[in-house]
Amino acid sequence: MTGTEFEDLVASLCRRDGCTDVRRVGGANDNGADVVGSLPDGRSVVIQCKRYTPTSTIASRELRDLLGAKVHFGADLAVFVTTTRFSRPSEKFALQHGILAVHRDHFGLWNNGASLLSLSEVNGRGQGDSRHQARWKRAYGK
Repeated sequence: MTGTEFEDLVASLCRRDGCTDVRRVGGANDNGADVVGSLPDGRSVVIQCKRYTPTSTIASRELRDLLGAKVHFGADLAVFVTTTRFSRPSEKFALQHGILAVHRDHFGLWNNGASLLSLSEVNGRGQGDSRHQARWKRAYGK
């Protein structure tokens, strides 16, 4: 899956969950956003999508960029969706600034039917149980 295909998938999951006016804006000069739209309750949302290798980690600077995009677009909610994990400082930053940080495990939940807004209940609650982490380390060596 390309980065653009990942952005399209995230946009389609937003639509599935009842979001409206969803559009992919990613690409050059995207001002830090890949998907924008309105949540079912009418609040605006800006989403950054990162399709990274499983051994990568999302750094705090990427969440700071998203916070800037939230301001630029005047969004009510900022969401960062990734196929990898967040560093501890970036996860802490997300919680401090009200960013919904959707890492690989939570993305799997969303892709399998959980709603985007239901993920806010597990925001910042770790990135896989110990068995999952052990399997991941065996598979990817980290």
